[in-house]
Amino acid sequence: MHLRDPRWSGALFYFGLWASYGSYGPFLNVYFADRGITGFQIGLLSAISPLTALIFGPLLSALADRRHWQKRMLLLSILSGVVTLLLLMLPMPFGLLAFIVLLRSVSSSPMMPIADGLIVRMAARHHIDYGRLRLWGSLSFALFTIGCGALWEQWGFNAMFITAAGLSLFVLLAALLLEFKAPVVVPTVMGTTTPTDATLLYPAFNPYRDRALVALLIAMFLVGIAEGMYGTFSGVYMDHLGGGETLVGTLFGLSALCELPVMHYSGTIFRKLGKSVTVLLAYGLVGISLIGFALSRWPVILLLFAMLKGVGFALYFVGNVSLVDERAPESWTSTLQSLMTAASRGLAPLLTVPLAGWLADSQGLPAVFTGGGLAALLAAGVIVGAVVSGAFRDKVEIPTS
Repeated sequence: MHLRDPRWSGALFYFGLWASYGSYGPFLNVYFADRGITGFQIGLLSAISPLTALIFGPLLSALADRRHWQKRMLLLSILSGVVTLLLLMLPMPFGLLAFIVLLRSVSSSPMMPIADGLIVRMAARHHIDYGRLRLWGSLSFALFTIGCGALWEQWGFNAMFITAAGLSLFVLLAALLLEFKAPVVVPTVMGTTTPTDATLLYPAFNPYRDRALVALLIAMFLVGIAEGMYGTFSGVYMDHLGGGETLVGTLFGLSALCELPVMHYSGTIFRKLGKSVTVLLAYGLVGISLIGFALSRWPVILLLFAMLKGVGFALYFVGNVSLVDERAPESWTSTLQSLMTAASRGLAPLLTVPLAGWLADSQGLPAVFTGGGLAALLAAGVIVGAVVSGAFRDKVEIPTS
């Protein structure tokens, strides 16, 4: 086994990244509450990440694309994550804590778009199904989410941050193995050098003229509404129905485990159905699963719908990343991936999670999941419209000379 082999380097990166997040992400707000942070203050801290994803993610990703700094910015983002994780262990006033969380969120905002762009393009160059690399992240997240809760209960939260930081160092090493190819530079007739990447030769390239990309952006915003409502309130709803903390961890773990076979066979599914059709079916599955949440009254039933949602997430995540990569020139890859992230993980939760909280208080938690399910079904409708209109059959014309 050669670790620089793309089949291993991408898998190792995703395994380490989601192992690190799974070891602390689901438990971070519990840690804040144990430190005496109020619910309102936790809400403020939770709003920082989507805000920075919306503002700084696209800006930093675009800078990385234009300067060909994708790999160095990825490494800097991971390293800053190690430092800020360790700082969160220290006792500090709320204002300083908020500043550390802000610093962490800004520095990490371009990490996933850049990493996804690098790995999906590396997979395409070597004829590897991207889903078979990404599934290792789902596996590690499931294992660490299910297993770490009991450990931190025994060992304390300092162990959580030290473990997460150590895993992040592993991610840093894995990122060094990732293949990166900048646009090739060739001589021109004047004796100067010019990048062969068409978007550098023709900066007038406008992704918003690509109807398929616009449809994906709108659909990602809508499904981001559904994901925000699910991520914020699914554990609360499980506990409300009497599931307890064990089933809360199982809820997220089972959902992630169901992503594994789907990501493994995603290439085969795409070849049989087409990526655009698969994505619209995936949004439909997410919508059905959230409406199923709204109708459920027993904890075990929630687990079944969480598994269905995991299938839907795996299909649309891999499909969206691949579709954007297919339609993005090399020097736009991270930028466009970041725009999709900003729409789904930035703008959508910022606008709708507070509304979801009001719905939960005034209409009950089932209303939250009904709203999220309808948003996901509307996302499927947007893709249906794009497929019927032929948007995904359109070829993006980029001059090559």
